[in-house]
Amino acid sequence: MNWTEITIYTTTNGIEIINGSLIKLGINDAVIEDASVFEDFLYNDTLNWDYYDEELANMKSCESCIKVYLADNNQGRQLVTEVKKIIESMRKQYKDIDLGRLEIETQILNDEDWANNWKQYFKPFAVSDKIIIKPTWEELKESVDDKIILEIDPGMSFGTGQHHTTRLCIEQIIKYMEKDMEVLDMGCGSGILSIASVLLGAKRALGIDIDENAVKTAKENAALNNILDDRFTVYCGDVTEDENLQRKIGFNKYDMIAVNIIAQIIMGMSSTFPKFLKKGGLVIASGVIKKYVEDVVKDFEGLGLEILEINDSEEWLSITAKYNG
Repeated sequence: MNWTEITIYTTTNGIEIINGSLIKLGINDAVIEDASVFEDFLYNDTLNWDYYDEELANMKSCESCIKVYLADNNQGRQLVTEVKKIIESMRKQYKDIDLGRLEIETQILNDEDWANNWKQYFKPFAVSDKIIIKPTWEELKESVDDKIILEIDPGMSFGTGQHHTTRLCIEQIIKYMEKDMEVLDMGCGSGILSIASVLLGAKRALGIDIDENAVKTAKENAALNNILDDRFTVYCGDVTEDENLQRKIGFNKYDMIAVNIIAQIIMGMSSTFPKFLKKGGLVIASGVIKKYVEDVVKDFEGLGLEILEINDSEEWLSITAKYNG
């Protein structure tokens, strides 16, 4: 399969606006290059770096841009057209905000080129004080005896753990995980949340994704972490429509549901949560932007879910809730 790389050139002010518009199109993962954000992160003395790669220094002089990758098929090409329409409308809508040149560049990449483009941005990093997420092609440069090492190769599926939403989800999994829990990972992508759950003590995890490629990648990543089929199962399908899939998943058997998508899809799936959870089971939902948090909270409460906490990282939030039956 080929992929279309879309690069949108903008400013620091434009990144959040454009990223929000991309999310509305269902494009949830992007590479962001922004010199000012990098400078803030580099020189903020309240932050502790676990790893630093000298190649990142090139970002200090880069032009701000957002890069996204779409499959080079009919659906992907339609999204490319929609992205171009949105950027063109921004030229008229945001005349009082400096959004830069708002120019778009596209190029077609094959699978290998696509993967290699992602690899240059993906370095080992820590989540909380428990886990180091390490791409398979990188070596750790220091001893991390007190941390769990989670190896991953996202392949064609998004989910490296670097995005705020995934970090928020893993942090909550770390906080609430108890030994021998059963975890349901809805929209599992690369399998990172399932794998983290098992490494943290879950008895078993089950992943679901509508993308067949994600199912394959999640299985491969589980194997990289010595997690075999008896502890991790993954199915392909639409859990909201497929009753046979729901029966395969199993009713009222999960201690925790992890879901890291976007608010609209979370709410579209949420009616199934009570079917799968045990009484007292948890939902850890991430991928919600601030403007939709009240909608998600209201939706959850209507299903008998008690909100335990809401956490944020920049514009993103995670919601942890308990199913009281």
